[in-house]
Amino acid sequence: MQIEQLKYIVSISEYQSFSKAGQALHISQSAISQSVTKLENELGMMIFDRTPAGVKPTEEGKQIIKLAAEALHKIAELHNHANQYSHSNQKHITIGIVSGIHLPFLPKVFTQLRKEFPHLHINFTEKRSVEIMEDILNKKIDIGILAIYEDTLKYQNLITYSKWQRAHMFVFVNKNSPLSSYSALTPKDLKGQTFVMFNGEYMMWFYSKFESHFGPFNLLLTSKNSEIISESIRSGLAIAIEIENEVLTNPYIKTGEIIAIPLKEALSENTFLGLGRLKNQSLSIETKKAIQYLEKELQHFSLHQKHVQKTTSR
Repeated sequence: MQIEQLKYIVSISEYQSFSKAGQALHISQSAISQSVTKLENELGMMIFDRTPAGVKPTEEGKQIIKLAAEALHKIAELHNHANQYSHSNQKHITIGIVSGIHLPFLPKVFTQLRKEFPHLHINFTEKRSVEIMEDILNKKIDIGILAIYEDTLKYQNLITYSKWQRAHMFVFVNKNSPLSSYSALTPKDLKGQTFVMFNGEYMMWFYSKFESHFGPFNLLLTSKNSEIISESIRSGLAIAIEIENEVLTNPYIKTGEIIAIPLKEALSENTFLGLGRLKNQSLSIETKKAIQYLEKELQHFSLHQKHVQKTTSR
């Protein structure tokens, strides 16, 4: 059995004619007829009924033709995939990551990519989500890991978004705080509390929305230094609202000195951590692999988060 024979029977079924199929495939009617007859003899069955009115598949032949079409489709996929590898020559890939987010699996992704593509130079750059969007549009960044929310969705006509993880919010409190006994908190429960805030793009947006919906709050300080934020909470001077990723990565949550409690609010319902790339852009095999590895590791990371939240959050 040869691949050409599969092409022949699919084409004959489509045109219902040996001669027309031969013309479409640039082969003589005699040659295509002999090849199909040889295939029928090999399989021990008739694929076509030949009549003066034309050629029609037998009932058994219909199943063979269907399988042949499926096999040809898979063979085409194989060639396309191999062709991408053989013609892949991307030397650099730049991945933008929103500032302030900690993704511990990134070194593993870097190692996987370098192992598969030794020629590839990978550059991670930290920026605000909106800046990542602008760099993608200007083709300075290939893909971006960012906060998908009100400000970045303004680019949705030009950017393709993959929503990976909903932005669930948690309240971080000292282990001796009266709030630490709550299984969940609402904005009303936080009235009168003193806050510290991470001075990042998404958190600034969230606190602004939070204040406009629930009134002003007492802000002790803002900082881009995570250690200052954690120390303020750990010492009982303030509380903080943080994104879900911090539940897993904050060391004081692991030691039990800080308690993470889910915050019940509607402000972040339509916000996500995800990936952005230029719409309708043809991706290299290296970029496709980078996205594949990132999505896989984030799924594992999310499952680990859920396990940690069960054991560290109340």
